[in-house]
Amino acid sequence: MTITELLKQNRKLFIFYMIGAFLTTINGLFSTFALSNAFGIIEETDFEGIRRRIILVVIFAFTPIFVQMLSRFLRIGFMRDILVQVRTLAYEKIMNHTYESYRKSPKEHYMSMLVSDINLFEKDFFLSLLNIIFSFGSFFLGTIVLMFISPIIAISTIGVTLLLYAITSYFKPIARKNKSATQDANASYNTQLSNILQGLEVIKLYHAEEFFKPPFESIIRVLEQVKKKAFQIDEIQSNLNHWIAASYQMGIYVYATFLFVQDQITLTALILVFNLIGQLVWSMISGFNFINRLRTSIDIFNRITQTHPTPPAVEDMIFEDELNVVSLTFNYEHKKVLDQLKFIIQPKEKVLVVGPSGAGKTTLVSCLAQNLSSYLGEVNVDNVELRHINHESFLEEAGYIRQSHFLFNDSIKNNIILAQKYDHEKLLKVLKEVDLLDWVQTLEQKEDHILINDGSNISGGQRQRISIARELYHDFAMLFIDEPSASLDDVTSQRIYDTLLNLDKTIVCVTHRHIEYLKPHFDKVIELEPLGGHA
Repeated sequence: MTITELLKQNRKLFIFYMIGAFLTTINGLFSTFALSNAFGIIEETDFEGIRRRIILVVIFAFTPIFVQMLSRFLRIGFMRDILVQVRTLAYEKIMNHTYESYRKSPKEHYMSMLVSDINLFEKDFFLSLLNIIFSFGSFFLGTIVLMFISPIIAISTIGVTLLLYAITSYFKPIARKNKSATQDANASYNTQLSNILQGLEVIKLYHAEEFFKPPFESIIRVLEQVKKKAFQIDEIQSNLNHWIAASYQMGIYVYATFLFVQDQITLTALILVFNLIGQLVWSMISGFNFINRLRTSIDIFNRITQTHPTPPAVEDMIFEDELNVVSLTFNYEHKKVLDQLKFIIQPKEKVLVVGPSGAGKTTLVSCLAQNLSSYLGEVNVDNVELRHINHESFLEEAGYIRQSHFLFNDSIKNNIILAQKYDHEKLLKVLKEVDLLDWVQTLEQKEDHILINDGSNISGGQRQRISIARELYHDFAMLFIDEPSASLDDVTSQRIYDTLLNLDKTIVCVTHRHIEYLKPHFDKVIELEPLGGHA
């Protein structure tokens, strides 16, 4: 969705926002009229004229208070709804990543999008929109007033404004480039900071504070240097515009005073000119600057919400015949991990993948589980290439037990069932299968016991078994399993393997433990070696 489409979708609230923003323009004029009429009292020669002037001053002075309240009321709904939708669009962009594309950037990059970038959008978009409407509205209404006082002043003000616009347009691409560089620098800073904070315990244990200080200071210097460059460009543009505006304003003061001395304009008109000329010129400088800020805010919007999706695969996942791997090869950058693998997996077959560290066991399973699609060769499921199978359809049939699943700040029950329908008997069954039921029954809240901070309040083995229970509860026809016995003792590991092997499902399991015990229990064993031999 583009920003234009977003505004069209919220056109009613956007119109209210525009009206509310335009009311701030009237406020500025009312203040000017109040001041000019206050000075106009001096020109009045009778009581009725003085009384009329005082009434006008009171009206023009106090009306802006109520107008400002109305303006805020008209604008607040639009701001709230747009921010909700922008945050949702940014979330959807992240969720639309494939597992492979998501892992190309650190988590802090996505956090920066959802927090820092959205905060920048909120600050720049609404503030810019408000100030642009105020500036151009004030200029339009003020120029009409000046046209009645002195057409020469009105026309010359338009000319100076066009000159200021030309200067602002010249600096526009530079400002947008600097804003983008600032975003990138902020993202790098967040990544570095998060990396250090996550490893704080290790840093303290090994007294490595001074070791990590130079790289941290380096990223700060880069960030501040980028911000300094952006600030300097802004200052050059601002100072140039201010010099032109101040020179013009001073010239008009002299000219308007000359007209007053020649009795060509009244004192009220002179005060109006003095107030309006400064208000119009300076507000237009602000307005032009905010045009650049609005454009950069739209750049931010595009960056955090726009996707370039590839057409989704359309084939359904049907595994009734065989999964046929043909010449499977995979490279990480320039390092080959898998080379020309060939094998066949039948439905409900139990397949064990073994090999030393670095042999590509997890990479192989990730290819088969649709987590990695940039492989060479073919993975055919019932004669349909895996990359042509719709991912949602695939996920309905296949689960993946990783070495460590993420656990949410929620109950044990909700961490296991996730989006599935709750079945109490089914939950108890899988808890028993993964040897967790007895432990859960000892908890005060039982399966409603709350896990916190990715399961930091339970043991590593319990975390592992909850992740296995999650996949068993979802009852997939095919399970890819990566080191299910990690963090488990030998007795519990054997129970977990017995459970998995007794499932009426296709199992592809990676392990580097209990190999001699497991081999006889699996239908097929795929042995991998690091390319080039053992290290």
